[in-house]
Amino acid sequence: MAEYTLSSILPFVRSGLRRVKDRSFTLTEFANATWTELEKSGVRVQRLRPYAQNNPDNPEFAHNSDPDSLRQSAVQSWLYLQRRGFAIPSSRIFPTQLDNSRLELTARGREWVEGKEPIPELPAEYIAALQRMVPNLDEVVREYVVEGLGSFEHDRFRAAAVMVGAASEKALYMLAEKMLDAISTPKWKVKFTTALRRRDLTELFFQMRNVLEQANNLPGRPFEVFDGGQDHLVSLIKAVQVQRNNAVHPMNEKISDDTVRLSYLAFPYALQKIEQLRDWFSNNPNVL
Repeated sequence: MAEYTLSSILPFVRSGLRRVKDRSFTLTEFANATWTELEKSGVRVQRLRPYAQNNPDNPEFAHNSDPDSLRQSAVQSWLYLQRRGFAIPSSRIFPTQLDNSRLELTARGREWVEGKEPIPELPAEYIAALQRMVPNLDEVVREYVVEGLGSFEHDRFRAAAVMVGAASEKALYMLAEKMLDAISTPKWKVKFTTALRRRDLTELFFQMRNVLEQANNLPGRPFEVFDGGQDHLVSLIKAVQVQRNNAVHPMNEKISDDTVRLSYLAFPYALQKIEQLRDWFSNNPNVL
């Protein structure tokens, strides 16, 4: 019998909530929606009756034979929605009454439910999507991301920021090495090499932006490779800066889950673009 966890049930919770995203819902309706998604995936659950839109609080499933881990994981996910700020207790008569038996999704919760991108709340799905987007994913980058997602899952946001920053830094160094091969001007090559060898990030990032700008101005350069390149480069640089300036030096700033979440949302697309650029520079030596 499968052992269920919060991580394993969250994908079903997320897809199930799409049918209740515009209204408040009870734990019963929440369970109905989640179990329906489990049923669709082939999990053996005991359906009692079909879904009735006009009677959403009528139990659709019998739960006496459900594994304890499934019921417990469902309750964990109900509480998780509130802890993450995805859902809050309903208040139909505000401010005189707060109904803790009914939840309603916040704007952030609706974004989480409706989003299509890889999201850090679903680590396994995130890694699978990242691997599809970057088939030759570097193993060190992957390990950083896996560890960071584990930290994020347990609300260790500073550790999660450090890991996505480390993954971003590794990806940037890999791109820098290929950019160096594309530089033919001796003086410029020395400057770039020095910044890369010394790990002088301020100077290196300046040089990388310059290389990208010059390459983007080359006649015949492929638009699809360079389109959005500067934005994605800056996105990874920002993740490194958060890691260096904020996460590693706790006196500077508190790391919020929103800050870290945005970094993880942007990372797959930035890494995908970085890999496209890395391939192009690798195949075009001495063009600058």
